[in-house]
Amino acid sequence: MSADVISITSKSSVPILIELEPTDAHARLASGQAIIVDVREASEYENVRIPSAFLMPLSFFEADHFPVINGTEVILMCAVGKRSAAAAKQLMNAGFGEVTHMKGGINQWIDDGLPVDED
Repeated sequence: MSADVISITSKSSVPILIELEPTDAHARLASGQAIIVDVREASEYENVRIPSAFLMPLSFFEADHFPVINGTEVILMCAVGKRSAAAAKQLMNAGFGEVTHMKGGINQWIDDGLPVDED
């Protein structure tokens, strides 16, 4: 599994943004190492979603109240990776030292032939 690690400097420290390919995110999800947090809007989530993904739309995203889940990696995702990167930046600015998001979002996930739930 490969992941790109990007250091982004904030006011107080140097947090780390980990960008995963959808295939790597799927493997971590399938092994129970991770959960997926979908930051798309509810209407997008209702149409197509990653099985077992939790919905937390960016429009309501509050980094200061984001839950910490010990022992489980949280992977942020959206449609193409822009909103999940924005949510990751919010978390890093709120003091999260390491944040993971999925490159290419659900569009790349689908292109890679990974499973989805659709309505």
